[in-house]
Amino acid sequence: MMSDLLFFPVSMPDEMLHSRVTRYHYLSGNRTAAETYRDLFATKPFCIGGIVPKQIERLAHRLPGQSESNLAELISSNTTFPAYRPFLGVKQGPENNEGPLGYDGVVRVPRREESTHGKAKLCPTCVQEDLIERGSAYWHRSHQIPGVAVCWRHGDALIHACPECSRPFYRKLKLLPNLTEPCACGWSPLNSAAIHKGSKMEQKVALFAHDILQRNIPPIGSTVLSSCYVRQCKKRGFIFGKNAGIAKLFDSIQSAYGDELLAQIDPAYNNGKHEQWIRLKSDKGQLNMPLARHLIIALHLFSSADNFEEALKNESILPSASVSTRVPKGEQSLPNQKTRYRQKIELLLALRTDADVEYLWKKAYKPTQWILENDNAWLMAKLHAPKKPTVTVEKSVDSRDGAYAALIEAGVDELYKVTKDPKRVNIRNLQSLLPGSLPHELDLRKQRFPLTYQQIKIYQESVWHFRLRTLVWTVSELIRMKLPVNYSTVRLTSAVSSKVFLVFSSFFEWDLESLARTGVDAEALLRSTGVSRDWEGPPVSISF
Repeated sequence: MMSDLLFFPVSMPDEMLHSRVTRYHYLSGNRTAAETYRDLFATKPFCIGGIVPKQIERLAHRLPGQSESNLAELISSNTTFPAYRPFLGVKQGPENNEGPLGYDGVVRVPRREESTHGKAKLCPTCVQEDLIERGSAYWHRSHQIPGVAVCWRHGDALIHACPECSRPFYRKLKLLPNLTEPCACGWSPLNSAAIHKGSKMEQKVALFAHDILQRNIPPIGSTVLSSCYVRQCKKRGFIFGKNAGIAKLFDSIQSAYGDELLAQIDPAYNNGKHEQWIRLKSDKGQLNMPLARHLIIALHLFSSADNFEEALKNESILPSASVSTRVPKGEQSLPNQKTRYRQKIELLLALRTDADVEYLWKKAYKPTQWILENDNAWLMAKLHAPKKPTVTVEKSVDSRDGAYAALIEAGVDELYKVTKDPKRVNIRNLQSLLPGSLPHELDLRKQRFPLTYQQIKIYQESVWHFRLRTLVWTVSELIRMKLPVNYSTVRLTSAVSSKVFLVFSSFFEWDLESLARTGVDAEALLRSTGVSRDWEGPPVSISF
């Protein structure tokens, strides 16, 4: 069909649709965003953000070529939907429900993710390299995936607001900032160094999310996805009877990623909602978990996107795995703009005494912008004025904190004993030593029980030490029952992988024949290894 558009910028690698629309706006010479929305979507401005942007079908229809192929290309190349697709289930029944959320065979597309909604994130190093290497600076879709806090390529922390004046990059119903133009305060990503580096684990998560996004994996049925997770759980030794050991998997994830990172990635975890955090049962055709949680589980179980995709393919062939737009209100011009905007800012400052410029940008964008540009001295005086004393109820240290910390220190050795049914010394089991429960929310737990929290952090057991402790008990029991200690007997009697047994016996130079003759004390054998309770494992790669 003939295109209604004179041109539309060719997509850059990993570019989000909002970025392409913004580049079109500047290249077309349009004076207002409304003109650009009219050109591309034949409608008034709306929110382009989201997993699948609204009105994307209209743009596909106005581009040259077939609408269906245009739509598929826009979705696969310029949205984050391909990262979600493997986790959204497969729609069953007749294909008669076509629509903006009914395409591509998935059960349902989430409306939005709270952790990323209302944000546009960028990596300043990417902006600089893109301009040099590709001639254009643009916004990357892989930076917008939930749970991603650093750039997958550079490891730099992503930013969603100007680091100098806290002006947010994303504004509802607005285009994104032109990355080659400085902020109103003078800051520019083109001459900005990285704010700070993320951790290696954060970059590992970002790289995995990027790889899943780029692969365009087809929709996977919830039964297949669940079976794939369960099968890998059992391969990795996360077993409870004949079933997958969900609690063991959760403990392992906590140990590998830590409370801080998991709380940052997953809002539910941050709020202390740890029960049923991992859900492997289908609910209305989907595994009811947000994308960031899926990515963490898949990364922890499979280590790479290659392994995950291959496992999904293998599981799929097994027999058992068979909008309306919102029109912005017109702006009213009041006779005394300064008075009006000052009143708005004063109200916000009165409601929240610790308010800063970033808070004002979030709650009152236009008044903050006008005041900064035209009445900055007044605003700075307000922000730096002495705060009026307020009566607040402080969340002081709980009076039980010292006693709780002492209880943990007194009882932890009992938890670490080598027994028949060992349990990993994790947060949950350490808290079982206490007569009362700690606050679920992480920040509140640190504030109310600082000594207890510190003791819990100190005495947590690593996955590798727990494997060693479990294996030591198995070896001691086999010797006590005068059974041979070898690959086969360990495989039959221990929850620890027999591969781990081979590596441990070699690494610690255990003379199994001598131990069988003289007998062995499990506690003494564990102490003889000389490893600490937070041991990170042998310097040998073990594939489970």
